[in-house]
Amino acid sequence: MPKKSGKEAFDAIKQMRSNIKVLFISGYTADMIQKRGGMEEGVNFLYKPVSPNDLLQKVRALLR
Repeated sequence: MPKKSGKEAFDAIKQMRSNIKVLFISGYTADMIQKRGGMEEGVNFLYKPVSPNDLLQKVRALLR
């Protein structure tokens, strides 16, 4: 995204709809994510590469 990071977009969307379900997917390492500000506790997150089956399972769990 050219003007916002995923976290910034999430924060803006969450202000509009606080109960929204979100799944972050990143190719960055956990260390790099922490250096960039980290993620809130309880945020749904997958690291790339992610298998189609792992993605499907995570989405299904998120939508329950």
